[in-house]
This record gives sequence, C-alpha cells and structure tokens, in this order.
Amino acid sequence: MERKKLVFFSKGDDKFLNDIIVKLSSKYEVKKITITLQALRLIDNWMEWADICWFEWCDELLAYGSNLALSKYKKIICRLHSYEAFTNYPSGVDWSCVDKLIFVSQDIREYVTGKFKVNREITAVIPNGLDMDKYTFKERTAGFNIAYVGYINYKKGPMLLLHTFKAIYDSDSRFKLYIAGQFQDERYSLYFKQMIHEFGLENNFIFEGWQENINQWLEDKNYILCTSILESQNMSVMQAMAKGIKPVIHNFVGATNIYKRKYLWNTINEAVLNIAEESYNSTEYRDFVADNYSLGKALKTIDSLFGDLVNDAGNKLNVNKTVRQEDSCEGRRPSDSSVKDRSPSIDYIRNKIDEFIPYSIEDFNQYDFSTAQIMLGKLERKEGIYQLIEFILNNRWNEKLIINNIWYNKLSGELVLPQQIKKSTRPSEITRLVKGVIENKNLQFENNIAGFIHDLSMKEDVRKNYLAYVWERGIPASQFLPIQGYLKIAERYIFAAGFINKNHRVLEAPCGFGYGAAYLSKICRQVEATDIAKDNITFAKEAFRQQNINWSIGDVTGLSYGDSEFDVYVSCEVFEHLPVETAVKHIEEAYRVLKKSGKFIISTPNREMRRNVNNPFHIKEYSFDEFSAALKSIFRSVEFYSMTDFIVEKGMKESAYNMIGVCEK
Repeated sequence: MERKKLVFFSKGDDKFLNDIIVKLSSKYEVKKITITLQALRLIDNWMEWADICWFEWCDELLAYGSNLALSKYKKIICRLHSYEAFTNYPSGVDWSCVDKLIFVSQDIREYVTGKFKVNREITAVIPNGLDMDKYTFKERTAGFNIAYVGYINYKKGPMLLLHTFKAIYDSDSRFKLYIAGQFQDERYSLYFKQMIHEFGLENNFIFEGWQENINQWLEDKNYILCTSILESQNMSVMQAMAKGIKPVIHNFVGATNIYKRKYLWNTINEAVLNIAEESYNSTEYRDFVADNYSLGKALKTIDSLFGDLVNDAGNKLNVNKTVRQEDSCEGRRPSDSSVKDRSPSIDYIRNKIDEFIPYSIEDFNQYDFSTAQIMLGKLERKEGIYQLIEFILNNRWNEKLIINNIWYNKLSGELVLPQQIKKSTRPSEITRLVKGVIENKNLQFENNIAGFIHDLSMKEDVRKNYLAYVWERGIPASQFLPIQGYLKIAERYIFAAGFINKNHRVLEAPCGFGYGAAYLSKICRQVEATDIAKDNITFAKEAFRQQNINWSIGDVTGLSYGDSEFDVYVSCEVFEHLPVETAVKHIEEAYRVLKKSGKFIISTPNREMRRNVNNPFHIKEYSFDEFSAALKSIFRSVEFYSMTDFIVEKGMKESAYNMIGVCEK
C-alpha cells in the first residue's frame, strides 16, 4: 500500500518538531520544509506533493497556505503555541480549509477560539512532550543555585525576575541566580545592568548566555525559577523537573491547568517562602512530568490524530490533486490560459509595477489633491494576508491620477507605498484615501477582488458594455484588471523598453488607455500614441500629462504618419482583433513608418494555449507558424520571444502565453 505523503512547514523555529517527524516517518513519507517570507511560493509546490500538510505555528505560512485554491483538497493541520494568539495572524487564515488546530494548552484554546471565532470542533489540546531520556535524574536537596532558562522578553516577566531574585537574596545572600538565555530587547539588557549594580548583585547574578547542552548546564542547580506572565507550558521548567530540580513558578495565565498548585506563587513573598521551605522531593518532580507531559504520551496522541485524518479521506484526501482552473482564477476577467500560471511573489510584483509606474515624483507633488475624488478602484486580496489597493482620482481640472501598487499587510497593519509616492511630498493625502478604501465595510469581494465605481457616467458605461470591460477594457486600478494581468502587460512593455534609448522617437499603436505610452515616454525622446477609440485617447490625455507624448486617434491599418519616421513601433494585442484580410496591412504599415534598422515589436496571444478560451472580441487567434509566416512576409529579420509564467524569454515555446515578434527593417 502506498504511503501517504506528509509535509511539515515552518520558518526554521521548529525545535518541537523533530521527535514528531521521527515518529511519523515510520508510517508516512515525510518532508520538512523551511520557508522564508520571501519564498512563500514554495508552499504551493510542497502542498501539491503532499496528502497532509502540518504548519508549525499559526503565522504567515498558514495564512498563505490556507488561502490557496488547492488547500480545499488537502488535509491541513496547524499547531498553535502561544505567541500567535496575541497577533493578528489567525485572522488571515481561511479556517474552513484547516482540518485540525492543535493547541498546547487549554487556556490558549479558549482564548483563540473566542477571539477569532474558530470552530472548536476542529481543535484539540496536545501539550508538548518531553523526552525524559535526555535529562539525567538524581535526588537533590535544597541549595543556593537558582536557574532561569529562556529568552528575556516581555512575556517572561523580566522585571519580576529581577525583583523576585532581589527578595530571595535579601532572605539569604548565599543565593545565586544563573541565567541561560539571551535578551530579545536591548532595553531589558540596559535595565538589568543598572539594577544589578543598584542592588549590589554583581557577584550573585551570573549571566551565562544561551546553552546548547541544557541538561549539563542544569546539573548543579537546585531550583528552576519562572516569572512569566503567560506560557503554553514553559518546557525549560519541565526539563529541570525531569532532572529532579524543584520548580518555583509564577502563576502565569493558564498555569493552574498545567502544574500542581503547590508549585505556583502569586506574590514575591510567596516565591521566597517556596524556596525557603524544607519540602524538596526530586522524584515527585520527575514523576509529575513523566505522568503528564512525556514525549511518548504526546506522540501517541499525535499518531492517533493522523490516523483519524487518513481514514477520514472523504472530502479532501482522495480527490484529484490538480486544482480546477476556476478555483485558481484571479479576479473577474476570464482566464486567458488553459493552464495555471505559477504566480510570482508579492515582492516581485511590487518591484516590477513600481518600475512600470509612469508618474514621476513631481507628478505627485504637483497634483491638486484638494479637489480630487476617487472615480473607481479596487481592493484585491493576495496570499491571504495582503491586500492591494488601487484607484483613480479625478480633480476639478479633470486631471486624473492613477494610484497603483499600494500593499496592505492585514496582520502587521503595514502599508507599503510605491517609491514615487513615498519620496514625494504627498504620502499623507494618498494614505488618507487608501485607509478610506480599506475601511469601507460596503465592499463585496468576488474572486478576490472588491471593485467599486463612483463616477456615474463610467458606471453607466460599464452597465451598457459590461462584456467589453470584462474581456478587453482593462482600465488600470479597476476590478477589470487584476494585478497579475497588469503584471503581464508591464513585463511586455519593460521588455520592449530594452530596444529603446533616450534619442528614439517611438510609436505605440494602439495605445489603449495610455499607460504603456506613458511608461515608454520616460526612456525616449518622444512618443506618438494613437488608438482607434476616441474615449481611450480622452482618458489617456487626462491621466498622463507628459510633454513628450502626442495623443491622436488613428487606425493601425492606415497610419497617418510619413515614411521612415520612427525608431521603434510597439503594438501589443491588436493583431487578433483585425480581420484576416487587413492583418497584413498592419504589418505593411509598420514597415513603412519605421526608419532603416527600426524595430517593430508586436505581441499576440498563442492560440495553442487557448483551446478552451473563446474571447468574443477576437476575430482570429494565431498559431506560431501562422504568426511567423505573416511577419516574415514583410520583414526579413524577425526574432521571436515567448511569455510564460510572467517572464519574457527568447525563442518560441509551445507553452507560451503570448508570442512576441521583434522585426527589424
């Protein structure tokens, strides 16, 4: 019988995982994958491979994975420790796709299920287990060496630690506090240095740093001191108890459900009394951990849980692991490919769109925001935890400004602006508008996009020509142009820019809404931008006010320019709209208006990758052989490029989403 595949995901903070992996490896094919936030896309590949996916910590990784389309067809487990409960990470998780949420303490479960409205039926409490064999036991007696193990941060009660030990020292100056750990906030380090000096504890406070062999380090200690305000368990206390060391534990939130009441203290005076009392029973301390928190007991429970998941295969485990196209669709526009694209990372998208934004810092500085209103815009969800906010402004002078590429992290609350906006004098005006969009409770998401139109005339036009907007009228910053579609457009223009220099005169036809021509205007001397649609030209003039662009109405099959005028002619996604009998005229006109050695850069969809797509506005889509024959009938020198997975590559690939020809006169 084929073994089920199990993948463990973490960011590297997985010290509690190794024993579980060893245990489950005897029954399952297991992989442990360390993921950085810059490489979240690795989760797609390994979730595709696996039958069961374990996410260690409820963090960005689970938020990303649970929001993938294929999460509907996988068994997903998350183990939530404690710190995640006090972040916003759980709100980014699609809990309908999580089969089991494991907590390591009952109190944390109660808090999380209440705060984030998680269905208790998918939850379980399985405390971390301790491998008793790793900790050498011996009978001990009261002494004067007190241990503290762990980071020194707000959760660990650092000020309480210092003042509690001062009280213990005042009761008997022979006591010493040994710390195995490190500061996570330099302010605590400074405070400790000051107060140790003020208290005169220089000879009794021994900071020994992080310890690789905690079993050996604890060997000469008599007490383990915990001053935390909240813990899932505090495994360092249990490690010490396994060696027979007496615990002195602050009554942190949930402690009474984990430890015996006699091990706990509420006040500093009680802590001093716990250490001063004669009662000391090493065997009792070890037996308590062995009976309640042994690794064997935890692994047995986890093994049983996995068995239940494998047996309960009805809805997820035994389905076809290929995600349906409609489940992975980004935005409202119908898919232009019968295969699923490998989506780029958020950082890649942000950097590329930043590069493509045609506005300068001065364009933002000089815009009249005081009378500006949002015409239309969208919120677009990506990877569960991110939202893209884009919109178009229009002021009393009828000057439009397209606000692209603003990203909001729902978990951290961070807002990332494009460099052009960040470096301008107007971030505050734009941020105010962005927050208004984010806080709009009336927005409704459909296929990860919540679009809105405030301009009444445009709203009416969309109502009348909805099909055209869905298929063809990709207005930037609108619901009709998802970010991945816009990225593909940007990649084509950035590719074309590689053939252009600052002395060139460039023609773009058709220019659509003008953003391509506006981008090219940054890198050449002058751009002629023409389109057959009057409303496109009107929009472009109002949105892009660069002095080196001339906008005009025109037809690619009968250009109004003289012979040999242009160094480069860019023509994207029009060839498929032309009647077959006039398509060759488009190429002939390109040849005519180009200078000697001028470049004609033309792109069109690859018919072979669109067998299941029927765009009602396309008259004829071309195979590579047909495209090549048409171009080579006019141009002798033609190089072909392919666009696959958002990247333009040289040569013609069968899997190309778009075909690009670079023709030289």
